[in-house]
Amino acid sequence: MQLVEPGRRHYAYDHQQATGNSNAVRAAWQPLRQAGATARTLLVAAAAKRWKVDPASCRVQSGEVRHEATGRRIKYGELAADAARMPMPERVVLKRPEDFKLIGTPAKRLDTPAKVNGTAIYGIDARPPGVRIATLAQSPVFGGRVKSVDDAAAKGVKGVRQIVRLDDAVAVVADHMGAAKKGLAALKIEWDDGPHAKLSTQDIAGELEKATLSPGAVAQNIGNVDDALASAATKVEATYQVPFLAHATMEPMNCTVDARKDGCEIWIGNQAVARVQAAAAKTAGLPLDKVTVHNHLIGADLGGGWKPTVQSALSRSRSM
Repeated sequence: MQLVEPGRRHYAYDHQQATGNSNAVRAAWQPLRQAGATARTLLVAAAAKRWKVDPASCRVQSGEVRHEATGRRIKYGELAADAARMPMPERVVLKRPEDFKLIGTPAKRLDTPAKVNGTAIYGIDARPPGVRIATLAQSPVFGGRVKSVDDAAAKGVKGVRQIVRLDDAVAVVADHMGAAKKGLAALKIEWDDGPHAKLSTQDIAGELEKATLSPGAVAQNIGNVDDALASAATKVEATYQVPFLAHATMEPMNCTVDARKDGCEIWIGNQAVARVQAAAAKTAGLPLDKVTVHNHLIGADLGGGWKPTVQSALSRSRSM
């Protein structure tokens, strides 16, 4: 966890810019095709208006609008401002599959070299001016709380700036990660494990098995399972159990926050940027437009808790 300076001020979000669940193509295929066709239509309309020709006489190719009859051509970038002012078309014509030039063809990943040679910038690589590094110890039991902390030895570690106690964690803020880790190791923390203190894997497995014996919602019913089993020549029964595994990230969860009275900047690798902005605005008590999110590559997010990461970073920032 990285922190810059203190700061402080909600917001909800209606739309979100996000990626995840491997659904980018499944969910966005049609909307993106429509968005592309709309942009193309507006660019052609802007060019036709500039040239005073029928839009039907224009076509697009290689980032340009072209007028075949006169040989005129103009790049998209030169038309963007005019296109943005054109009225939105009610209907657009989507490109025909036989006209696809990129879809369905092999393409090289442009980010591979940077990821291989170490020049790629992930969230944890962010180093804005004045940054401090924080690392934390969190309750080993879900729902547990900090009971007491002896931080005398940790405060004596060179480079340690502050010890921040939260409800379920203790953070050490330092000049660099080495000092933060040494300070964390020097902490003497007593935990209150709370209501789940004696909860075991066996307890969870038992509750899950018990739940399977109760009638549940039927998502789909095809054929008669009981009749099929009754007439089966061979029956095989087996119970499989796997341990509870963390759906964890390969890159340590991290967030760098510069929280000020007049605004907030965040450096993070995240799947849902709009949610990060909304959570930060609410936690810091700032209008949404006063929160800037710099989104970086993610070292495999896999559904990690973006909201707790941002909120805890802001909590530590305000405590500094």
